[in-house]
Order: sequence, then C-alpha cells, then structure tokens
Amino acid sequence: MVKILDTTLREGEQAPGVYFDSHIKRGIAEMLDQVGVDIIEAGHPAVSADIKAAVSQISSLGTRAKIGAHARSVRSDVDLALDCGVQFLGIFYCVSDERLAHKDQSITQAIENIANTISYAKENHPGLTIRYTPEDTVRSRWENVVSASIEAVRAGADIISIADTTGYMIPGTGRNLYDFTLRFRDELAKQDLFPQIAIHCHNDRGLALANAIDGYRAGADIIDASVMGLGERAGIVDIASLLAVLFNDFNDT
Repeated sequence: MVKILDTTLREGEQAPGVYFDSHIKRGIAEMLDQVGVDIIEAGHPAVSADIKAAVSQISSLGTRAKIGAHARSVRSDVDLALDCGVQFLGIFYCVSDERLAHKDQSITQAIENIANTISYAKENHPGLTIRYTPEDTVRSRWENVVSASIEAVRAGADIISIADTTGYMIPGTGRNLYDFTLRFRDELAKQDLFPQIAIHCHNDRGLALANAIDGYRAGADIIDASVMGLGERAGIVDIASLLAVLFNDFNDT
C-alpha cells in the first residue's frame, strides 16, 4: 500500500496569496491525520520564526501521522528542524549542471555536502526518517542524480524523492515517470541500496496526477499531495483526486 505525504502546510503556502495562521495549520494537521495520511510536512522552519513555531506546535499534537520538516542541505536548517521535534526530515539539494555552475561547485563538492548534512542529521537523531530530494530530478544530469542519491542513502537517507519540479514529464512519451522510476530503482539496486522512493509532481502541464500514477505503477512507495493541489505556480497533486484514483482504480486504501 502506497503512503501519502501531505504537504499542504509547506508546499501549499508557496502558492500565490496562500497563508495559514498557526491555529489554521493546527486544524489542517488534525484533519489530515483523521483522513489517514502517513506523513504531514508541516513547514520549513528556517523560513521564519512563525513557521518554526507552527511546526513545533504541530509536532506536539501526538498525531498518528509522522510530522515532517523541510530543510536545505545546511546544518543550520537541520538544527532548526530537529529543534521542532519532528520525526521526518526532508533535505533537498539540486545537482543539475546549471545549479552547480551557479554555485560554482563541482558535483563531487555537492555530493560531499549532501552526505555530510544527512550524516549530521542522523547522528543527532538516530530515529529520524530522512528523505533526500535532488531537486529538479527529472531534468538534471542522470549521472549526477544517481551518484548523489547513492551517497545520500549510504549517509543515512531512508527515502529518495523523484521531483518533477517543473511539471516536465508527460505520460506515454519518451520522458515519462514510469520508465524513469523503474530505471532509477534499478540503478540503486545495483549498489544493493533499496530506499523508499517518493514522487513529487508539479502540475505546470496539468499532468501532476497522471505522472504520480505513472510513478505509483512503477513501484513508488510515497506520493506527495496537497489539499486542492495547492503549491508553487500551478500546484501539485490534489490529495482528493489522488485518493479517489487509488481507491477506485487500484483498490489501494
């Protein structure tokens, strides 16, 4: 059975004009827990003191769902997240050639940063579930993504997220998420690495749900979604639509 990560409280607030007061965030988290989502991504504590306070408050609710925080591959971000008492930490770092050039950084340096940050988080919180996201996964150089993911898992990452950050993938074409996910899992398996695979799909071409289902059919363990598909630009997968498809068409509850 696939797991659902709801990111309304993090990705959702990146939608234009969307802001949730702390009591609204608490209410959303409680309702999501009642729905039965597995992970609630409560925010990125490094963004502001208000977000950090809200993440801390939600972490103390005693939900069945794991409460998670978002962080750059920076120790200060990790410290702020861990200070909130979260059980799940999503660390992201893009390894595309364009982003590395912008940072004047080699892929070797980037991977060292990623591995060191993940190791630091795991050493300070051994029970923490860690996800690594090579942001803009599907448009980045394949070798960069695979190498970074391998070292992330070796450093302690439990989950690798395949991020279609710009809604680039199209089912039934040469750039589909089904084939990408299968190929990616196979590359990690060659190294005897078997992390959970998450799927994060943006809706810029109106295909977020279709792409997420492609990833699901290829064996993804976790799908990211949000209430009403709220998210940056055109948003991401709508949780209601996702649950309807999983239940009615795949008998996955």
